[in-house]
Amino acid sequence: MKLSRCPICHNEINLEVLIEDDAGRELLTKITQLGYGCARPMVAYIGLFRTSKSNLSNSRAVKLVTEVLDLYQPSRHLAHALNETVDNIRAKRTIGECKPFKNHNYLKSVYESTKHLFAYTEHKEDDKSQRSSNEEYFEQMFKMKADFIKLDEKIPGALAWYKQKMAGK
Repeated sequence: MKLSRCPICHNEINLEVLIEDDAGRELLTKITQLGYGCARPMVAYIGLFRTSKSNLSNSRAVKLVTEVLDLYQPSRHLAHALNETVDNIRAKRTIGECKPFKNHNYLKSVYESTKHLFAYTEHKEDDKSQRSSNEEYFEQMFKMKADFIKLDEKIPGALAWYKQKMAGK
């Protein structure tokens, strides 16, 4: 089943071919099950392991995602660390540093250096709903006087929450 064309390379995207491959199917499953806004930054992050001359195999991509999930559970903190890592490395690559990642050490350092931002919003209970987690996070970002327009780009609903908060004052 041809879905459409890739917006970047304009090749056809064939869902049947991707699902026929065991690693491709596993990769899709892992990515689609990520919560807290981690899916998009995870895909961008594993792309940092790709060399400029070749594509990343599905089995290698599954291995990378599994390694990250073995280190950290999906959370707003992980999504933020993945985004920061990708943004920082892409900025470095624009000035000529093009080496692909070999391990997760950069992500680990970004994650550790941003722990203080998420100290009060990480889950303390496994059954806590994502909505209450978002509200806690937005509340903390509101206290830090964050730019909710920019925050809404990464976490849909942030700007609506901010407007509702301001209307209630």
